[in-house]
Amino acid sequence: MPIGRLHKSYDEGLRQRLKQSLVDEWRNPHSDTLQPLIAEEGGGPGQPIHLYIIWDEWAYLDAQDRSEIIMDAYQEVSSPEKVLEVTLAMGMTREEAERMGLRIESVE
Repeated sequence: MPIGRLHKSYDEGLRQRLKQSLVDEWRNPHSDTLQPLIAEEGGGPGQPIHLYIIWDEWAYLDAQDRSEIIMDAYQEVSSPEKVLEVTLAMGMTREEAERMGLRIESVE
């Protein structure tokens, strides 16, 4: 059986729009906006950072695309040192988060 490589086709405009929406929400959180829900865990001295984004806009993207968009956005809003501390960038829909038992609680 031949072995091949998968080549994804995706809408670069969609990726850019989602990235910009994340950047905007990180810079100016809107308490009246239901999604995206952004959670950042860890980040203390010597601790890794885990990023979780719950957003139904992810529905048509795979896990790798979601993670890449999250990291691209995080690079725009954080210092290079903080970006290097990220060990997990997970994007999921509300339904996926519920199945995993994850909830984000507001810290405002």
